[in-house]
Amino acid sequence: MVMDSDRDYYCSMKFRFLKVDLESKTTYNCHAAQPHPVDFVWLEKNPGQLFNTSINVSERKQMLVNQRNASCEQNCWRAEDHGAKSPRQGQGGVAKTHLDPVTAPEILDITVGSDCNLTCSYCTKEFSNAWRRDIMEHGAYKLSEYAENRYDLDSKDRVLIKISQPELTQSRRYQELLREIKLKIPNLKQLVITGGEPFLNNQLVDLLSDASINSQTEIEIYTGLGVNVTRLSKMLDKLKHIPKLVLKISAENINRFLEFNRYGINHDDFVSKVNLIKQKGIDFSFHAVVSNLTIFGFKEFYDYFSEHNIILTFAYQPQMMSPYVLDNDSKIFLKENLKTLPGKYLDPLIKSIEETPTNIDRINIGEFLTQFVARRPDLNLNIYPQSFLNWIGLKNVV
Repeated sequence: MVMDSDRDYYCSMKFRFLKVDLESKTTYNCHAAQPHPVDFVWLEKNPGQLFNTSINVSERKQMLVNQRNASCEQNCWRAEDHGAKSPRQGQGGVAKTHLDPVTAPEILDITVGSDCNLTCSYCTKEFSNAWRRDIMEHGAYKLSEYAENRYDLDSKDRVLIKISQPELTQSRRYQELLREIKLKIPNLKQLVITGGEPFLNNQLVDLLSDASINSQTEIEIYTGLGVNVTRLSKMLDKLKHIPKLVLKISAENINRFLEFNRYGINHDDFVSKVNLIKQKGIDFSFHAVVSNLTIFGFKEFYDYFSEHNIILTFAYQPQMMSPYVLDNDSKIFLKENLKTLPGKYLDPLIKSIEETPTNIDRINIGEFLTQFVARRPDLNLNIYPQSFLNWIGLKNVV
């Protein structure tokens, strides 16, 4: 862990934001933080206080005395250690807004479930049951050195695979968390819905039609558009009356890079759904996850959708997909490829690839890609530069 007394470890998101995963029964005191399991015994004694659990209050106290807390390591502190822009910095978290560790949420992010038709390259079983099915069918991914339980199934995963959406949403704990959430909904500035794929969730319309939601509350739905167009159209019709609704479309590539990194959707289908959203008159922007696998096609994505707002998030989890885990020739290519982008995109993108990768990350990404493609016979690694493939040990790709 890198400690620096001259650095500022405060983040206002810890004081304003709560993410609740209704399926895994966990909470995140920032969207970029690690999850904490819900203590239902404590919650029954402290109704309405899900935002002020002991771990949340403790971590806010740490920040108020400028101590670096553990749940922020994987995304924010790690990114800042590498000189890259972290989610904390990108969302204005450095501004000191609160002095009291006991507070009320302004932003509530609800993960409605992991139902998803996509296995995005950077994603995991936690947020996509398609990833769980992949591992169930083909077995765990075997990497040379990977301590995290990201590419294998544990007992909880095996239970979740067998539970239907109606069984999950009607379960006692799911309903308890839903009631807790509804206590805070009237006073929110922003309500965020994530998944999985939220448009696959049958409770989405009912949840967002709740009469207690303030008309001034901004509502965001994060979607990969991995849902058939008929269902998408019907759900958009039911939601388009919401006054401050914005769709955050998860994408950063087009054509073959889109189909590789957002596996389960094709380019033409994706574009037709974006056009459908335009036709419905619903506001949207793009949420782009920049990794060493998605950065190659980002320039073409920007050129295609440049009239729309694109928000960058940099992947440092898993570490082998950090943007800088690239060979030098690829980095030279990218600096040339990206140079026509506006500065707000160019500068953070170039900075994100400057760090020197470790050998184990180089080995791991090669092993991961070999297995990822072997399970998806319609994919081909030859969309990537040969120098990158050689560097990660894949010299015979055809």
